Amino acid sequence: MRSTAILALLGLGLVASSPVFAVESFPGTNTGAISDAPSGSPSCGVNNLGPPRVVNFDVNGMVFGVVAVSVSMNLVHSWRGDLVVKLAAPGGSPSQIIFSHTGSNVPNGCGHNGVLNGLYTFEDTADRDWWGSAFPTIPVGSYRASAPGGADPGGGAVLLSTNFRNLAPELANGTWTLTFWDAGDAGTGSVNAATLYIDQSDLIFRDGFQTATP
Repeated sequence: MRSTAILALLGLGLVASSPVFAVESFPGTNTGAISDAPSGSPSCGVNNLGPPRVVNFDVNGMVFGVVAVSVSMNLVHSWRGDLVVKLAAPGGSPSQIIFSHTGSNVPNGCGHNGVLNGLYTFEDTADRDWWGSAFPTIPVGSYRASAPGGADPGGGAVLLSTNFRNLAPELANGTWTLTFWDAGDAGTGSVNAATLYIDQSDLIFRDGFQTATP
């Protein structure tokens, strides 16, 4: 099931032959516990991923190319730096890391030990820096996606939508995935809900209406 927000203005000398604003929302399925990473040495890092938790989004009814994407996730986890999260279009490509190994600039680092507990949204218009929010419990709210950790430098803010922009409807319709891996063998957690948002606004009207000619 999906929901749609559409705003269209007609008349008064303005022509809008297609939606000016159309953001589709798609709820995720297969939420649940995120399996812990294998125990042993190293206890954390890029080579210590546990089995994935793959959340699926049934995207359908797209009629315009993708303009932007964002995703919200209700996360609970005792060690933020353990998590690797990736969004992918149908078939696995294109894809984008949303965040990974937060707070670690070395391959075997355990990263930031902040607790996740609530709804976190990742969108390109957000003001918050994910790595910069180094609190004992990470505040809920909207954040920018970040470059992968586990390497130096890591963690800079990145645009989530770049790899998906202009994806044609026939490639956007299908099963999108949001994959979670745990990269540390102590902290545990789960993804309790997730929603994918796809902006498919008609690019002709992206920057305003066109004035009708007599």
